[in-house]
Amino acid sequence: MVRSLQGGPKQRQNAIRIRLPRDPAKREELPEDIHGVLLWVISDVCGESCIAGVEVLMFPGPYGLEFVLHPRPSVLDGRSDTQSTLDSFTKKIYSRPVSNLKQSVKRRYPSSVTAEIGHLDLEPVGITDVTTTRLYSLKDGNRMTPGNSKANPLAVLFDAFRQAHDPFIYQVIISGEDGGYSLCVRCATYRPKDNYVSDREFAKLVERGKPSDLAHVFGDGNLVSNHDAALAAPYWKTSYTEHVDGNDSYRASYSYEKETPYKGKQQVRREADTIKDVVLGQTAHRRLMSGDTTTEFILKDEFNRYGWIPALEAQLKPFVRTVTLRWKTNPWRDVRGRDPPEFNSIEPIEIETPAEFGLGEGREDTPSDETGVENEGGPVHRSLGQFARRVFSEGGDDIEEVDQTTDTLPDNRITTNGTIKTLGIQVDSDIVAVEPESKNATKAANTLRNAERAMAAGRHVIFVYNQSNVELGYKHLDEPYKKRLEDRIELYNGTDRVQAVDGRYLVRRGDGNTTYELKSRTLIVCDDHGELARGPATDDVASFEWPIVGTGDEAATSTEELPAERCGYYRKTDDGTHRIETADGTAITTYSEKQAFLADWTWIREPHVPVALSYLHAVTVTYRDEQTNQLEVYDPSPDWETNDRTDTQEAGVEAFHDTFIIERDGPELTYDDLEAAFTPWFEGHSQFDAPIRSVMGGHHPKPFKQAKTSGTGNDYRYFDGYDWLFAPSLDSPHQASPPADYDPDTDSDSESEPE
Repeated sequence: MVRSLQGGPKQRQNAIRIRLPRDPAKREELPEDIHGVLLWVISDVCGESCIAGVEVLMFPGPYGLEFVLHPRPSVLDGRSDTQSTLDSFTKKIYSRPVSNLKQSVKRRYPSSVTAEIGHLDLEPVGITDVTTTRLYSLKDGNRMTPGNSKANPLAVLFDAFRQAHDPFIYQVIISGEDGGYSLCVRCATYRPKDNYVSDREFAKLVERGKPSDLAHVFGDGNLVSNHDAALAAPYWKTSYTEHVDGNDSYRASYSYEKETPYKGKQQVRREADTIKDVVLGQTAHRRLMSGDTTTEFILKDEFNRYGWIPALEAQLKPFVRTVTLRWKTNPWRDVRGRDPPEFNSIEPIEIETPAEFGLGEGREDTPSDETGVENEGGPVHRSLGQFARRVFSEGGDDIEEVDQTTDTLPDNRITTNGTIKTLGIQVDSDIVAVEPESKNATKAANTLRNAERAMAAGRHVIFVYNQSNVELGYKHLDEPYKKRLEDRIELYNGTDRVQAVDGRYLVRRGDGNTTYELKSRTLIVCDDHGELARGPATDDVASFEWPIVGTGDEAATSTEELPAERCGYYRKTDDGTHRIETADGTAITTYSEKQAFLADWTWIREPHVPVALSYLHAVTVTYRDEQTNQLEVYDPSPDWETNDRTDTQEAGVEAFHDTFIIERDGPELTYDDLEAAFTPWFEGHSQFDAPIRSVMGGHHPKPFKQAKTSGTGNDYRYFDGYDWLFAPSLDSPHQASPPADYDPDTDSDSESEPE
């Protein structure tokens, strides 16, 4: 499969960086016209036949605010093909645009300003997208007349960023000529508090707005942003409330206001998802990084909003004003995992006299046409663990890789106050395990043990998959068993061998599979020839009554027709002999070579006994998107979920009964146990809360409700003639223990058992 480059790191080759003097005295000496110098440069070069437009990037760097100008070539120049110094096609295509831009910079800027040609590398900013604002023009809107406002929008915006120590990238892409221009305006801020990713944060963004919304400063020009609540209103029902106790409540569900006889609910939901993506601005950030000016058609068709903003030449100044504010600190240092774009200098531009900086901090060489990201070591191809750590660091979470001194430790650990900022989700533990599942993606038992390990310590766990494996991984965590049989389930086999208390391993004759079936609370062991043993699922299978061979005659060692007593104990002696023994240690047979032993006998592996009907309530499943290289939450809706809470709760109760409750005499199925198992199962699958007990009772199937039997005081209720397909909350020795870093006396997490 050809890998997608959409989410790869981006750069701007053959760009020009401008820096204002750092010395406060020299900065005060800058001419007043410095504020409009970029507009003069744009006027000089836009309209040239070789330039389709100019991109302007502004961001705080280690030495204060930086301005990067990048020409967008339109045609080839035949003269560049004959220049021997241009040894690559990229140099030839940029030759004239860069030359024209360079001449304008030399002519327009004062001598105290530093200018240089080089390549801007955006990869240090990070690989994860953030909520990005984009301005849109209304169909009949006009830009503000220059000078009508006392405020300077860009100065107000940047001053707010400076005071808040917010790192940002502000982008304007301009095309046009002869006084008529179109511009694309975007701004991304990189503090985790400004990033909105989840349904909760979507509702918050719609209801409260984004503090750094460009519309706050540019709205007087008849401009709106992608965060405008009017975009979501026809497609989403949202609410967001902050409570006195510090918690919040929210709603984000589809609205079908746009439904017509010609536009069904499915089409409305697709459009709603597009609008949600526009409002959250993650795709807008990806386009900012690549210089893509695409706009979703729905904004034009349904809202008359246009991503290209028309403006006269004089109306460009508010968007490209040279802000002379001084940054005394580097705000990127406050954001873990992110650094400012790096400018790799090639050639200084001599304006009149050398300015104070000289070349930039980058390397003095010319990158090739490639981005520098190859299979070896590039961010797209780093291990899943490295990818996860970088993503969560960039998202503002305190993640650390755990030194693997024991196999009972998670791969990574996040310390949190209850919120995973990168994903915008709430968790109920201060420590969250992060498990990249690249090797275990197809090994269900290992994945389930990783989940159980965290659950045993009362910790949430985040699984990270490659996109090709996430559906399978989700299924493992949703259904922690191999398959359903008529009145029981077949379990996954673990990797550990069954070991008796005296240290010997249990083996059986022949080859084939050893399978475990869980029927209510009984564990049944089988091979290809039938049942081997059974016992309580809460016991160690080594303690079951196995059909151990009791004699050492030759007939008993035959593998042509396996006898009823076909198991034994394995022990390797000090001299290297492989012995098969009876329970009392009498040798059945011996082998001098391990391969000979394995040709006749098979290891019996331990079962994986699930701790719950599903593990989804205790985990978050994520994956690395192959196209965008972003970390996405994988949370598909079950078939029975609708957009109506009551209908969903009723359908959820029905699905639960169909899956886990069967008619069978056995131990009493109590109402308390039923509710305790249903609530986490339902909430692990659905966006809605589980129904309260009285509501859930109304949704039970009629025959089930009629079987209800009351005990003393009507408090103890059970359902006569019904049983679990397999019992939830079993406490088995074949389940994972808490991680080695868990101390119940000092750990702040809950020690409660998983539901």
